[in-house]
Amino acid sequence: MSLAKKSPLLTLPTLLTGLGLLLFALFVVGYILQTQPGLADLGANLSFVGLNYFLFPLVGGITLRFSEVKPSAVLAAPPANIDAVRDAQATEIQKQVLSDISKRSYFKSRHMADALKRIGLSRRDEELPELLGYREEIVEGRYTLVLRFDSLKVDRQRWEDRLPKFKTFFGKGVDARLNFFPEVAATEANELQVELHLISAA
Repeated sequence: MSLAKKSPLLTLPTLLTGLGLLLFALFVVGYILQTQPGLADLGANLSFVGLNYFLFPLVGGITLRFSEVKPSAVLAAPPANIDAVRDAQATEIQKQVLSDISKRSYFKSRHMADALKRIGLSRRDEELPELLGYREEIVEGRYTLVLRFDSLKVDRQRWEDRLPKFKTFFGKGVDARLNFFPEVAATEANELQVELHLISAA
């Protein structure tokens, strides 16, 4: 069962969209007030502000909403002492990867897309493996960040061929290992899921 972190209700797209709608409502109220005796000037001012400023936050909020990549799911509860082990052993790159995949992102196709392209799994967004989630473990006393991918269009051989690149891409002090599901070679790439283990050398 996926143990996803709770997402904040007031995200940037929500705030911008809400502001845009509020300003549009201000325009409507101002337009109505212009028809009321003694309130014409107030109504004109309100409608001017609403009409001239509602569009930017509304369009910006909608654009961010459609470009949003939600935080990746937490696939398993971490050990109780994971914070202390992470602080003591995790490299800056491991911490950055964890930070990136556990928060909302905008204007990117999916989590880890740039890294997977640079490693050489594929150059096309639509072919890149999709990050299903992550978990933190302590393996033989070492901090480990595990990333699980659904690899619909990249086969096992391609992953194995790029393993040397995985081992160097995440910097010194990090060992990279791959686990495949199913463990036997799948006849089709779309049967494949892959776990990338980023293990601290500390």
